[in-house]
Amino acid sequence: MTADIAIQISQLSHTYPKTKKAAARRALNEVSLQVGRGEMVAVLGPNGSGKSTLLRVLTTALKPASGSVEVAGFDVARQAAQVRQALGVVFQKPALDIKMTVEENLRAMGLLYGVSGSQLKERITRILDELGLQERRKERVETLSGGLARKVELAKALLPEPRVLIMDEPTSGLDPVARHEFWALVGGLRAKGELTVVVTTHLLDEAERCDRVAILHQGQLLACDRPAQLQSSIGQEILSIHAEELEELQGQLAADYQFESRIVDGSLRVTLSAEVSLDDLRSQFKGRFKSLTVAPPSLDDVFVHFTGEHLGASQEGTS
Repeated sequence: MTADIAIQISQLSHTYPKTKKAAARRALNEVSLQVGRGEMVAVLGPNGSGKSTLLRVLTTALKPASGSVEVAGFDVARQAAQVRQALGVVFQKPALDIKMTVEENLRAMGLLYGVSGSQLKERITRILDELGLQERRKERVETLSGGLARKVELAKALLPEPRVLIMDEPTSGLDPVARHEFWALVGGLRAKGELTVVVTTHLLDEAERCDRVAILHQGQLLACDRPAQLQSSIGQEILSIHAEELEELQGQLAADYQFESRIVDGSLRVTLSAEVSLDDLRSQFKGRFKSLTVAPPSLDDVFVHFTGEHLGASQEGTS
């Protein structure tokens, strides 16, 4: 792996074996992905897409069945200890001891990573300063707001001075203000060095902050590119039609206009590659449209294009 690549995933596959309660399930199918040093990549996918399995492999919690994965130049299967030393992880579920203070949680994390004495004290002070938590260092975690607690989770993940930060739905449950503050902190940390970030999220505005977006569906990596490039790649505009008898209407639009369309959540979605007169459409299909809208492609449109469903239609679960 070259020096400018932080994560190298090659032909990664994993199948969960058959159990008494469930059949064998292929969670990842020959996934290949490179993440550059200092890059931030969002992984989008519905329930069962393989995101959780991918994160478990990246964090050495699960050995890949086939293929290879390197993090910071170390193989996750053969050099798990070195990988963990290079990683910081913010879990979706809280991983703090709420009866301990902010400082005590960070001190415990440091000792786990073999950092102690004056070095640990200096790191705790510096990170608390960077994240605006200095005044909270003696407060118990159980007294903090959700937003502050997530900041402490981030501080804990950063204490070992990781080269790669893995975050699983890090702003889950936070209000918009707290989410904005969290991502502002992450952006500031990235600006100071070459911290590589991989994040899963179901919030499209968070994915748009990233350098690239990877779309994972049914264990396969369907696309990975800059958000703007993904949006422009599917067409100039998205035409959304709400009407009765959508399948019949879909056939007529294909015959008359050569439209390629898809029925999603009770609407007909058409990806336009050229300008179309909405007045002409309304005139030809007089009275058949309940509503007709045209807008530039969004990341949600990209997700629908590749998977056939809206991202929010199927939330996180075991995958």
